[in-house]
Amino acid sequence: INIENQYNFGIQTPGPGVYDLPLEDKPVMLISHALGPGKAIDKNKVRGGGNHARAHPLYSSWNLAAQLSLRLFQGRDGLYYCSNWTTPGNCHDMSLLSGFLCAHAIGAKYPFPQDIEALKDFHRLNDLMGVW
Repeated sequence: INIENQYNFGIQTPGPGVYDLPLEDKPVMLISHALGPGKAIDKNKVRGGGNHARAHPLYSSWNLAAQLSLRLFQGRDGLYYCSNWTTPGNCHDMSLLSGFLCAHAIGAKYPFPQDIEALKDFHRLNDLMGVW
């Protein structure tokens, strides 16, 4: 069974041509994802479109097996892998934490050693990713 994240909208950071506008001139920019039945978007308000269907992994047994298999080659030839594809749960905090793990593996210090709960998460994710 594949289970994909579904939500109706997210706020988008404005890109080129909008970023430098004064705050009062910036348009409200929302992204619509997984528009449910009976809902519609006013096409006159659409400024552009894009496809990021593979930006987030599906929750499938295949992807979980691939993610857990990553530990078999993490660090080989000095290569470490981090992102939402390398963590179970596909969330921003774990994606960032995976980057901290890889940075730590090549010599960086963990930035929050005084936060015991955060440090526990750091070690728990390492147990899953097998970085060091």
